[in-house]
Amino acid sequence: MHMKINVLFLLSLVLIGCHDNKRLQAQQPPSHELLDQILSRYVVNDVFNYRGLLKDSVKLNNYLLNISNQPPADHWTKEEKLAYWINAYNAYTLKLIIDNYPLESITDLHPTIHIPLLNTVWHKKFFTIGGEPTSLDEIEHKILRKEFNEPRIHFAINCASTSCPPLRNEAFKSIRRTNKGIHQ
Repeated sequence: MHMKINVLFLLSLVLIGCHDNKRLQAQQPPSHELLDQILSRYVVNDVFNYRGLLKDSVKLNNYLLNISNQPPADHWTKEEKLAYWINAYNAYTLKLIIDNYPLESITDLHPTIHIPLLNTVWHKKFFTIGGEPTSLDEIEHKILRKEFNEPRIHFAINCASTSCPPLRNEAFKSIRRTNKGIHQ
């Protein structure tokens, strides 16, 4: 009887350990490979080919679903969180454009009653991160600028306007330093 209890106890510890390991794996930063593929294919000479992305929107939607369901966790590094939020901003901007394509300017998507700095296309909550309705403005101002205090952020995020810095032809990735070397 005593041995039976020990075996059950050990089995339950193994199962709990497996469950915790799976939960920890699920909380790892998502891969930005799909966004990387999109950007490398559709950014040519600092110009984005929105028409081309329309034909390949499933890949973008899959990437967005993935990051929407994997918000940053406390144990992620600052670099992992920064890459996540920059890529989220850029990818959701692409989504906004292709969902409304063709259009002359992203500002054509401003609400009917447009109040500069208060009610713009960037304030529209058209996606969720971790189940929370979110806007591009929140990512830029409440997360990237406020939490990271990164002065170069304006050069990393793209507002789909010719007045914005060009979109890179690759996704942002974090560099994780471990005792075994540097990993992306």
